[in-house]
Amino acid sequence: MILEKKRRIVSIENFAYQSKIISSDKLISETQQGLLKDYKFYTTQQIDDYSVDDEPFYYFSVLLNNDRSPWYEANLFLLHIANSPEFEYTAAKIARKASQLLDYKLWCEQNNINMFDFTARRPKNRPTYCYFTYLHESGISAGNLNQRTSLIYKFTRYFSKKHQIDTNRIDQVTTAFIHFKNKQGYSTTLKVNKRKLTKSVPKLSKHIIGKVIDEGEYLRPLIKSEQELLINALKNPRYKNDEQLIFNIAIDTGVRKQTILTLRLKHIKLFTKNNLSPDGSYKISAGPGTGIDTKFNKILTISIPESLGEKLKMYAFSKIAQQRREIFTKRFGNIFKYKDDIYLFLSSRGDCRYMAKSDPRFTKTKIPPTGGSIQTIVKKLFTFDLPDTFPKDYTFHWNRASYAFNYYLFLKPLVDNNKISHQDLIAFIQHALSHEHPETTEKYLNLFTDHKKLYEMQSQWENNFFNRSIFDTYSNRII
Repeated sequence: MILEKKRRIVSIENFAYQSKIISSDKLISETQQGLLKDYKFYTTQQIDDYSVDDEPFYYFSVLLNNDRSPWYEANLFLLHIANSPEFEYTAAKIARKASQLLDYKLWCEQNNINMFDFTARRPKNRPTYCYFTYLHESGISAGNLNQRTSLIYKFTRYFSKKHQIDTNRIDQVTTAFIHFKNKQGYSTTLKVNKRKLTKSVPKLSKHIIGKVIDEGEYLRPLIKSEQELLINALKNPRYKNDEQLIFNIAIDTGVRKQTILTLRLKHIKLFTKNNLSPDGSYKISAGPGTGIDTKFNKILTISIPESLGEKLKMYAFSKIAQQRREIFTKRFGNIFKYKDDIYLFLSSRGDCRYMAKSDPRFTKTKIPPTGGSIQTIVKKLFTFDLPDTFPKDYTFHWNRASYAFNYYLFLKPLVDNNKISHQDLIAFIQHALSHEHPETTEKYLNLFTDHKKLYEMQSQWENNFFNRSIFDTYSNRII
């Protein structure tokens, strides 16, 4: 009888950051003994080419054989991955790889296949080829299939010498060249290895009517009437002040979820009259070294309209925000170097809504928060407060496109009056959205000038763009 999957993957809460061999046998006198639930395991330090750090692995996944002894090869391979300089270790990442390796082992056991036997003359009868066929016929996505077969290829290749396997029999690998533009916009060619046991991943369509692709994500702006519906829905007392402010920031600045949710108290304390920019906004630096996460670790400057900045200050020093900070400190202690490094937006339970990579708990947390509470708010909006006419495929990330649309409405009259050029308009929006290439910004503009959106141009902004908040414009209630 084959032991079920959930009983064959266990997690070691604190595992020394060393290259080790995990086995069910005591190999040498220096072997250290550990205990996992109802059986013993042993670890022996192994010398390899990687430098050894003092930082331990937290919640490291260990795989078991059917008799609940440690699966030697898989655990050694997972340690090899975790110790690789290019691998950014998190418990979730290593658990995902462990789960996929265990799926392969379970499949081999169920079909009585020796995963290291590649003596079959015909490729279709070898383990990796059979597994590819199984995955293909199971109907999983091409990306998922390629990820799994890549892991199995690397795993088998890692032990090819030990099991005397010709690596050419594991998979057929050929050389290919891909052409692309680098971050500076220059065309370049990269030599890559291409495996046979893969499926073609469908490319994203270059154009979907009514939407734009922004760094791999489909977005469309909410037109003004839709923004008004969303903002007034959020005014319902069922949504707390901090929840309203999170959406407020997204529409007024265009920054992403991880950036909003990793704002710190220290940033809000900088909102003083002396720090107000000539355009009527407060400037916040985001990215590496700031405590604020950004996608691809980009360095950004966030422009917070003065009225929004005042609301953020009111919330930051409100009784409920102070209480949440006290709960956070009580639960986790003074984990930050400076007291004001604490998150601005904490949940009612006193934890962050999105854990920054610079958070001292990040590597020690099995499943760091990634902003799932925002999706909960969106679901609540659709359930209780948004009308049936509101776009059913709306996501929080559409607020980014909505910001770009509002900025476009502000700049368009300046182009029409020859105050700025069309290229200036592109440059302004490109900078505001931190696009690597102007082509991405131009896709937004093509969407904004669609005939279905032209009627939106009749309303022009009366004051400086940064001097007012969209939330204030559309709110039916005095704040």
